[in-house]
Amino acid sequence: MGQILSQPVTTKHSESNQDKFLAYGLSSMQGWRINMEDAHTTILNLDTVKTKQHDDVENDDDDDDEAKKEQEQERQTSAPNAFFGVYDGHGGDAIAKFTGDNLFRIVKNQEEYSKGNFNLALKNAFLAADREILQNDVLKNDQSGCTATTVLVDGNRIVCANAGDSRTVLSVNGYAKPLSYDHKPNNEGEHARICAAGGFVDIGRVNGNLALSRAIGDFDFKKSTDLPAEEQIVTAFPDVIEHDITSNDEFIVLACDGIWDCLSSQQVVEIVRRGINDSKTLVEIAEGLVDICLAPTSGGSGIGCDNMSVVIVALLQGKTLEQWQQSIIDKGGPISKSFDEVSNEIYSEEERQNGFQNQLSEQSNSQSQEDSNSSDNLKSSFSIQQLLEQNVLTSQNGVFYLDSSNILSSLGVQSQDVEESEEQDEQSPENHQATITEVEDEDEEQDK
Repeated sequence: MGQILSQPVTTKHSESNQDKFLAYGLSSMQGWRINMEDAHTTILNLDTVKTKQHDDVENDDDDDDEAKKEQEQERQTSAPNAFFGVYDGHGGDAIAKFTGDNLFRIVKNQEEYSKGNFNLALKNAFLAADREILQNDVLKNDQSGCTATTVLVDGNRIVCANAGDSRTVLSVNGYAKPLSYDHKPNNEGEHARICAAGGFVDIGRVNGNLALSRAIGDFDFKKSTDLPAEEQIVTAFPDVIEHDITSNDEFIVLACDGIWDCLSSQQVVEIVRRGINDSKTLVEIAEGLVDICLAPTSGGSGIGCDNMSVVIVALLQGKTLEQWQQSIIDKGGPISKSFDEVSNEIYSEEERQNGFQNQLSEQSNSQSQEDSNSSDNLKSSFSIQQLLEQNVLTSQNGVFYLDSSNILSSLGVQSQDVEESEEQDEQSPENHQATITEVEDEDEEQDK
């Protein structure tokens, strides 16, 4: 499960944006983990993003200028290429951050991208990301890795590339259509590749370590020099699924496994649609999803204790955002129960009570420690001289007499308890004598 905190970090990073073709809402939260290792990408127009190899080059050729003008006119009437991605880091955040900051650039730099062959451009880009990392003097020795689930949307198509166990789904009239499939070591094809490359699967993990079988980075699992990148124990090579957009398509959800461990694809779609029916914004729905999935206590199976990131992309298809929301409400279809009810179904009342009790226990332990320290200080403060000054102890003919009612009162014991104690002392003189003897012994010990 990884190292966890005593209390979750519930501060969220959220953002939203839109053009006339798409709108998105994003939220991510650290949760119970000691670090935030997720990263993401949200770009509504990939064609306007500059890249080092291509877009910074000036060209004065008149034909090129004319071509650029035509491209700009076409952009104004057709949907631009948008790019979204969620990257779930493990073993650190360095590779996830690099991927979030650079994968979209690497995609755009692919020759196949300029030809409109997004399928091959994405496959090449995932492998090229590994090569760039290995050429980076700082990152080449980094031991971390990250999953990557991405979509490239051009107005007519959705092209999803996925490596690892993050996931992308599409809502079609309220029903989840998978745009990716999780890469787990126990999957038949993944297991075969791992073993053929000299690895093994133990307790559902690659070499008993990694809980997923494809990722960017993780170079400790990519050391077979006689095998291509696609056939390594762990590979960055993605599966790619293409989907032609229809009027039935509503929205896309990309999320890390911190969400999918708690909810099925259909549940997520229905939760988003419930949020739309409740007039929530895309950001509010995304924030609601991470809140729903957050475990109330870290003492369970580990479900709900991961970092969480989710991106919801609305396919506006000529509508304003408000019209898009209303069209989903009007058509009806499956929606979830309220967010609170869904959360209650994931985590039982017993788990929630345990989470509450754990918080109280921590507060109680802290208070008990303070009380213990205070008690120790109180005990150490009761010297013979102080007891005499407080009339708790009296001396007559070299014999010390203890006034139990006074000392018990100073310790916070109620008067009724003091009276009971005195009655017992009267009935048992030997006990009283023993108390005096103990005081005498203590005094003798101090004199020594």
